[in-house]
Amino acid sequence: MSYLEAILALFAIVDPVGNIPMFLDVAEHVPNGKSQKAFNTAVVVGVIILLTFSFAGNAVLDHVFHITLADLQLAGGILLLIIAIDHLIFGSLKKSVAVSGTLTPHEIGCVPLACPLLAGPGAMVTSLTTLERSGPVQAVTAILVIFGLLWVIMRFIQPIHRFLGRLVCTVFSKVMCLFIAAIGIHMIMAGLGEYFKT
Repeated sequence: MSYLEAILALFAIVDPVGNIPMFLDVAEHVPNGKSQKAFNTAVVVGVIILLTFSFAGNAVLDHVFHITLADLQLAGGILLLIIAIDHLIFGSLKKSVAVSGTLTPHEIGCVPLACPLLAGPGAMVTSLTTLERSGPVQAVTAILVIFGLLWVIMRFIQPIHRFLGRLVCTVFSKVMCLFIAAIGIHMIMAGLGEYFKT
């Protein structure tokens, strides 16, 4: 897996552009217009979650759960496929990150923005498999590039949203679901390939 492939895989999962309307909806629950503080918290916490899972995840899987990377690829591929189909057909991902009431910027930045929206199960599995297949440099690079892009988008989210419009962002999100499904299928086939090696 090249650097570009690793970045594009994580980009499809995190979907920074397609999630712009969701960022704005969630930010409405932050008091006193402190949405940027919530966005900054989401980026920092999201990076920490993915880096921690990438480097510690395999040890936990091996020593605690006694499962292999092939097992994780199969489970992760099925999970990504379900997420893609669910979001593409039913759009229920938005329901899963719905918030009510008024929260502090740090609270809303951690949950639901950082997790499960940005650093959810799909992003965790993708980051870990990238590290196992291509090494830590590519995994860390992909995480930092995507979350750096996220920070820029969140910093200028209002003008970007006005320029693209909700419809374009929604269509982009649906297109990304197709790539997520394809990544899921690829992970399933890679996991099955490990099982049927002779």
